[in-house]
Amino acid sequence: MNSRRAIILIVAIALGILATVGLLSYIGKVERAALEDQQTAEVWVVTQPIPKGTSAERVIAENFIGVQEVPVSMRPSTAITDPQTELAGLVAITDLPPNAPLVAGNFVSPSVVATGITDRLEEKGMVTVTFSVDNIRGAAYLMEPGDFVNILRRYPIEEVDAAGEGEEEEPDIIITELGTNRDGVIPFDYDARYVYLKSEILAIDKSLPADLGDNTATADGEPGAAPAGPANGGLITLAVPPDVAQYLLSIGIEDLYLSLVPPSYEPEVMEALDLGETVLPGEDADRLTPYGPDAEPVE
Repeated sequence: MNSRRAIILIVAIALGILATVGLLSYIGKVERAALEDQQTAEVWVVTQPIPKGTSAERVIAENFIGVQEVPVSMRPSTAITDPQTELAGLVAITDLPPNAPLVAGNFVSPSVVATGITDRLEEKGMVTVTFSVDNIRGAAYLMEPGDFVNILRRYPIEEVDAAGEGEEEEPDIIITELGTNRDGVIPFDYDARYVYLKSEILAIDKSLPADLGDNTATADGEPGAAPAGPANGGLITLAVPPDVAQYLLSIGIEDLYLSLVPPSYEPEVMEALDLGETVLPGEDADRLTPYGPDAEPVE
């Protein structure tokens, strides 16, 4: 009886092993068939380290790059397909390590590298955000590259609940046209909020700070003088952290105001105004002037 059970057990184990081998064999065949049917594409990759500033012509001539076959699904959407044409006249924007795929943005105009803009941004972990301002929102164009500004956003307002935010009752005070009624009227038509403090102006139009502009490359890629043209203009490029760039673009750049501050300025948290206030600084003995109630004006 024990012998019969042993035979049955042995047969069951043998059948299990055969089934497992058959399943693995089938899976292997399916995988090989899938790989054989999968489409591949050529991708240019870095074959030896490319130092920052290396010209594309040298990279191509000295075989710093080569072609590899990869599955289509692994090919970057911005992959370079024709280095001779797409990279003509460009240089490496940063050190490129071996096996890195060659994509748009790896190589840029020599003038971009020569200015030091990318080094400045990389050193401080910043990115750029660019927008236009008129002479009112842009501090009368008194700004220069390298200056620092506070950034404000102005919102038009229609009504404010003087009893405080979140109250369910009807508003006690409604903002009306300024000057129509002094009794209980809030003298605000807009809500100005600080968005970011002490942001560096990286460029105005195409003018750069002196420490960057002095190294601006000429047309042939050699260092030369800063580009000619007015330093003041309406196109402002700021250096900001990546998340601040998101904030600026999300809240809308149409109503951004820039306020110049000195390099020694120490940012402090700027609370939102109490729009229920009816007393202006000039009507308050403690806030009559920028110098305080007892201080003398700076000569």
